[in-house]
This record gives sequence, structure tokens and C-alpha cells, in this order.
Amino acid sequence: MTDEPQSLRAIFASAEDKRKQLETSWETNATAYQDKLQAAISQYQQCLQLTDSVAMFSSNESLEDVSTNDIQ
Repeated sequence: MTDEPQSLRAIFASAEDKRKQLETSWETNATAYQDKLQAAISQYQQCLQLTDSVAMFSSNESLEDVSTNDIQ
């Protein structure tokens, strides 16, 4: 894997891809499912950290105020 930083868009898209794959899987106790779930959560957390670090949103905006279409 490369050490170059990824864009917020790329990280979010990857997390969304994982979430969509998880929606079609019913084997929630499988190691592969759990690994993919943890990876998606980690990427969503990374998105939150990136938006916080660059002060992308003002302090009076909540996550509910911004639709995912606006992020992309």
C-alpha cells in the first residue's frame, strides 16, 4: 500500500463501498464480515478526523446539516 494521503472523497467512497458490500452479506459472525465492518468504521472515523482537522464545517453546523451528496 502507498503512504500517500488519500483525499476525503476517496476515503469516503471506499467506506461507502464497504458498507454496501456488508448490506448484502448475512454472515455477520464471519471473520471477513467483521474485518470489513471494522475497516469501514475506521474509514468513516478517518473522514471525521479529516473534516475536524481542516475545520471544514463551522462550529454551529452539525453532521445532520450536511447531506452526503454535498460531501462528495
